[in-house]
Amino acid sequence: MPNDTLGSSQQAVEQDTARKSLLPSAGELLNERRGGLPVWVRAPVRGPEYFSGLTRSKLYDLTGKGLIRSRSLREPGAIRGCRLFLLSSILAYIERAGVEGGH
Repeated sequence: MPNDTLGSSQQAVEQDTARKSLLPSAGELLNERRGGLPVWVRAPVRGPEYFSGLTRSKLYDLTGKGLIRSRSLREPGAIRGCRLFLLSSILAYIERAGVEGGH
């Protein structure tokens, strides 16, 4: 009987290790890119956002108007969180603005 317990315990550890090896690491998720660009970007604290050139206030303004997409990452019950902006929606907005503006 003790051998069965030891064997099932070892099997559980091996299954857990195998499952963990299939899950992407945080580094792999952070490095996910489409065509060399990140999928999601954070609003800059100061100055323009690196890939789009838009300021923090402009990103929030466009999100509020529904012109670009964003997601707020927050733990349940937390007051503060992290807002991420979908870079492809920002770049699509810039393209549309250029076409509508006649440029």
